[in-house]
Order: sequence, then structure tokens, then C-alpha cells
Amino acid sequence: ELKDPAVNIDLGTAYINILQSQQLAGINNPQTLRYATIVSYVNGAGAMLRTFSSDKRVAVNRINQMSPDEFYQHIQKKHPAPQAPRYLWKVTTAYQAMSQ
Repeated sequence: ELKDPAVNIDLGTAYINILQSQQLAGINNPQTLRYATIVSYVNGAGAMLRTFSSDKRVAVNRINQMSPDEFYQHIQKKHPAPQAPRYLWKVTTAYQAMSQ
């Protein structure tokens, strides 16, 4: 059950692994991959990729032509689900606070 912290963490990390090794495979920059994973975790990889192209290969190529900051701004402006850019901001802000 997802309310059990151990189960929740196991399933969440398994999902992140699937996202990174399958749906987001080919994104080269580690920071961009982290951003893409965060957005995909909350709203699905397909929705995120479609903000770049309906073709996954084309989407990944476009993502790889961007800097992490350009990717971040693209999501903030173009993602159709308002919770996705908010979640990206929230997680990124928390990550930066923990890294200091």
C-alpha cells in the first residue's frame, strides 16, 4: 500500500528508474534529465515530451539542443498542466536548499 513509507519509496524509485531508462532515455545532460524526470514523475513522460514534439525521437533531440535552464523555462511556459511546472519549481527549490 502506498501509505506504507517503505512501499512508497520502493515503488517511487522503481518508477523513476523506468522513466529514466525507458521513456526519457536519450536525454544527455544530467541536470536536464533530472528536470525531465521531476516533471514526468508528477504528470507523465508523454505529456512532457509532447511539449516538444509528438514524435519522441524529435522531442529528445530538441531537448538535447537546450541548456538545462532553457529546458526549465520551456516547461514553465509550455507545459499544459499547471501542476507540472509548479512541482518542478518546488522540487528544484528544495533540492537547492538541501545542497547548500
